[in-house]
Amino acid sequence: MRELTRNQKYEKQRKDKGQKKVTFWIPEQAEIEVKQMCEFLCENPDHIPFMARSLTTGKMKKAI
Repeated sequence: MRELTRNQKYEKQRKDKGQKKVTFWIPEQAEIEVKQMCEFLCENPDHIPFMARSLTTGKMKKAI
């Protein structure tokens, strides 16, 4: 039996936590915020994203 690589162990740990690896295309100017939101959601699984703020007006809008 082959031993798992470090990356395979990491991905298995994440899957065991109920997380799924996905690829998304996002606007470059939103990269940091999207990463921070995903990290927050992984650390707080009882939360969901709901609102998004306009960079132009600053107003919040329902995102889902």
